[in-house]
Amino acid sequence: MFLLVSGLLTNILNRVDSATYKEISLLWGLKDEIDTLKNSLRIINAFLVDAENKQTQNNGIMEWLQQLRDHFFDARDILDEIECEALRNKIVKSQGSFKRKVKRFFSLSNPLAFRIQMAHKIKEIKKKIDELASFRMKLGLSEIHASSSDVHVPKLAWRETKSYVRPSHVIGRDQEKEKIIGLLTVPSSDSGNEIIDVIPIVGIGGLGKTTIAQLVYNDDRVIENFFPRMWVFVSDDFDVKRLALEILKAMHGIDIDAHHNYSYDQLQNLLHEGLDGKKFLLVLDDVWNEDYRGWDELRNLLVGMHDDENNRIGSKIIVTTRSEKVASIMGKAYKQNLLYLPDEDCLKLFLRCAFPAGEENKHPRLVEIGKEIVRKCKGLPLAVVSLGCMLHSENRESVWKKTRDSEIWKMDQQNDGILAALKLSYNHLPSELKRCFSYCSVFPKGYEYSNLELISFWMAHGLLQTNDEDEEAEDLGEFYIQELVSKSFFEGVPEDQVVVDGLIFEELKHLGISYFKMHDLINDLAVSTMQNERAAVKFNSTNVRENVQHLSFSDSREGVPNFGNKRLSKVQTIGFWHASESASAITEPFLRWVFKEFRYLRVLNLQCSNFQFLPDCFNKMKHLRYLNLSYCQRMEKLPDSICKLQNLEVLNLCRCVALKYIPKNLRYLVSLRILWITTQMNDLSCIGFKTFSSLQILILWNCENLTFLPHDLRHLTALKRLSIEACLEVTHFGDEAEQEIDDDYSLKLEQFSINQLPELLALPNWLRRCSKTLRYLGLSQCQSLTAFPEWFPVLTSLETLLIADCPKLTLPHNMDNVHNLQNLKIFGCPQLVERCKRDIGPDWCKISHIPNIELESV
Repeated sequence: MFLLVSGLLTNILNRVDSATYKEISLLWGLKDEIDTLKNSLRIINAFLVDAENKQTQNNGIMEWLQQLRDHFFDARDILDEIECEALRNKIVKSQGSFKRKVKRFFSLSNPLAFRIQMAHKIKEIKKKIDELASFRMKLGLSEIHASSSDVHVPKLAWRETKSYVRPSHVIGRDQEKEKIIGLLTVPSSDSGNEIIDVIPIVGIGGLGKTTIAQLVYNDDRVIENFFPRMWVFVSDDFDVKRLALEILKAMHGIDIDAHHNYSYDQLQNLLHEGLDGKKFLLVLDDVWNEDYRGWDELRNLLVGMHDDENNRIGSKIIVTTRSEKVASIMGKAYKQNLLYLPDEDCLKLFLRCAFPAGEENKHPRLVEIGKEIVRKCKGLPLAVVSLGCMLHSENRESVWKKTRDSEIWKMDQQNDGILAALKLSYNHLPSELKRCFSYCSVFPKGYEYSNLELISFWMAHGLLQTNDEDEEAEDLGEFYIQELVSKSFFEGVPEDQVVVDGLIFEELKHLGISYFKMHDLINDLAVSTMQNERAAVKFNSTNVRENVQHLSFSDSREGVPNFGNKRLSKVQTIGFWHASESASAITEPFLRWVFKEFRYLRVLNLQCSNFQFLPDCFNKMKHLRYLNLSYCQRMEKLPDSICKLQNLEVLNLCRCVALKYIPKNLRYLVSLRILWITTQMNDLSCIGFKTFSSLQILILWNCENLTFLPHDLRHLTALKRLSIEACLEVTHFGDEAEQEIDDDYSLKLEQFSINQLPELLALPNWLRRCSKTLRYLGLSQCQSLTAFPEWFPVLTSLETLLIADCPKLTLPHNMDNVHNLQNLKIFGCPQLVERCKRDIGPDWCKISHIPNIELESV
């Protein structure tokens, strides 16, 4: 276990130093109390780096850090309480003639009594922190000011990409790769009862089993010989029904969440329809199941309804596993044991990560130190890559020596040195990034994070704070993800494996959505830094610690958990991420229990729940920032009390296909930054979008009864991304007559995407107010759209224009005025493609200045 405390304290100090919080402290007369607390926190902050480095060798220091962390959590909650009350007060004052009604709606506290109560709490927590600080010398802690922890965040351009520091190809595994490809091409075995040959790749964590499987999976020879190819991550949850759904997703791109209620027989029929008579390849990555019955059940699902002869056509299964027993159960005939990578290959891999191409020759002394670092990695590619990426473009010899000589190499290892290497890379992260990385441990192993979900999660927990007025939290989150990818803490999900709601990778990319995952050992590292703060639980779990902060449920059932009758008063996260079916049995008693017990809850993820009505119990959930109700496909209405969540930043109603009622007081959610809506309503104007002054991202998805879009979308002055998907009845954007606005009025929209609006007749006039910011415009399946507006050339910042399946659409004149346009993609528009053909098409003169043009008729 390793306690991370410095990141938490940095987060608190950044918060109280912000201009917003200084204003709040003055408003409530708490400036002196907060200043004295801040001084105490700064004093102890100087000793935290040393304490975190020494904690594994000193139990007294670890206990000291645990007590400090608990007090920091209390301080954070007090500050949150003050901020919540300030925001309520602001809402009341801003509602004008509705002031009395709004005041009654929010039931404000007595201001004087509240100030006295908060002042007392601040003094109490300061006293406790000072008492702990007095022990720092007795523990032998030194004062260290870690200036290197400050992370510089450049201003990000829209969809800025980064040259991620990765090896351009795998080193030293060609022999293993060719052997496995050879095994794939031999005829199926005639011995024993095996119908499909299984090829296990066996080795300890970090050797590169998954990497080799990916190399084989994507080899042209394999692609030509197997169809379909399916990749499924298994991990320790060998649930046959879940795996069947994952296989179907990999085969057809089906929506797992929409099929989790399918019976076993239905899934079996779907599998046989897709696999019968086909030579397929299935990769089962990271298998831990040592129970033969589970494997036998899955195998029967794949081939059980057909005779042996029909299935002996060469289909194969590749399994990656750390367990020899798993390999012997699933198929030992073709087992491939993966050995440690030789030092020579490890050094090549390390240098490829640590230096830009050819630069290593300029730093012979660093290369010599690198050789010693590589030897400590003991032939484990993941350790080599982690440290190479950490030292990338770091030319200070002292830093390389510090890595080589670190005490961390002496810690007990369960994976032959790999955790030490990963721990070194983790220690090198800035404190703010450490905290973001650690919070990823709340999600289950193997989870595929979308950037939108992860940024929302970090944001809800206050991890994305910036004092730059021009820097948005969402931009900071994107930068953090880029940093974690560049340092190999995240890896991108292969493009051919990304399918959400039937959208392929290219369409998701245009929505600004990308996916990442962690190697399971990286996940282990994240868990080790949050060991006492997070717990993966079941309803009958009894060994849950009282100071736990984050609960991730892997099942649900009637009633409520008792957790051994423990009071979990500090919980900030409750979520159902492990499997879509885990939330399907959530009942009203469980929801009422959540609303009653967890007053400091910030994140509530109830996705895929099966309830029809959500209890009207949000009155006391004032700290809630993130509410995910996506795929609650029976939910018919949102309760009115949801409008009291004035701190709510993220509301996800995606695929709430039965939702018929959204309360009009939703306009009180003034902190909303991300809103995703699916509804049966035909008119959303009652919501009052113009009050969402902080809204950054708005996605309207499958609102099949909408006939027009709210006209007050033009008032969303902070909006950067607007996506409207599958709203089949929409003909226009509100009342176009009301959309004439002052010339000085401008919007910040950077991305505008519409897809499957077959009745839409025209683009909104207010789009021209984004002339200085709009960089991406995507128009797909808008069959009634005939022309661009005359003002289209004013979009001088536009960089990418996508036109797909809009057969009647014609290009505007003066497209050469859109001088920043770099990418024009036209698909499925035969007449337009014909008009745009190079040199001969009548519209070629309009687009010839554009560097990258893609044209496809079909």
